[in-house]
Amino acid sequence: MRKSLSIILCFFASVLNLQANDLLIKAEQAYDIKHYKEAISHYEKLIASGYTSYELYYNLGNSYYRNGDLGRAIYSYELARKIEPNDEDLKINLGIVSSKTIDKIDTKENFFITAVKTNLLSSFSTSAWAWLSITSLLLACISFFIFINSNTSLLKRVFFVIAFLFTFSFLITYLLGYSALNAKSENKFAIILAKEIKIMNEPTVSATIKFRLHEGTKVRVVENNGDWLLIKLENGNEGWLKATEVGVI
Repeated sequence: MRKSLSIILCFFASVLNLQANDLLIKAEQAYDIKHYKEAISHYEKLIASGYTSYELYYNLGNSYYRNGDLGRAIYSYELARKIEPNDEDLKINLGIVSSKTIDKIDTKENFFITAVKTNLLSSFSTSAWAWLSITSLLLACISFFIFINSNTSLLKRVFFVIAFLFTFSFLITYLLGYSALNAKSENKFAIILAKEIKIMNEPTVSATIKFRLHEGTKVRVVENNGDWLLIKLENGNEGWLKATEVGVI
């Protein structure tokens, strides 16, 4: 399951210091001999030092999973997915770990639509959506140029249709990219890290308990009130939890 970071090391060799290299080597060695707690410690130190990459979060997620910490494994995988949303290995691992969580939350129809939209927007990074729209616009312009300068009616008809399709593709990818950018800045989610937490009806420890959630459950963050977060589930239930009990993605 572990992925090599050798390419990352080569690329960043000029900026990674010896201590970071040493931590990475120790982390990989610890993982190989199934000392997962030790591997986790080294990976976390790397992240705390400011080093982030898809492979780093992916390997950390694998280490947490092997160590039996589902919540932090899912949290690490979700951080990796923000960098590489289409990696197949990550999708498989995330699906396996998520299937082992306790909470099975029913989804309302409007939340299902929201989930579909979220999955569509997150299928590419915002930069990828931008490149798709730019490429579509460029191809539309080229097709329109050929349409204008064609000498035969057949070529004109063909490239008119092609130009129309690429123009339509540009509009769709532009709108999806714009929506993805807005969703990235506005929508925040969190992963439950503790084994079990209490969801309160108010942001105080003396408030009434509304329900309980368990490690690995993904929730939407509606409001940040300092030490407390107002969260919403896919079934519409809302409540407050302590910010220290979750990892925000």
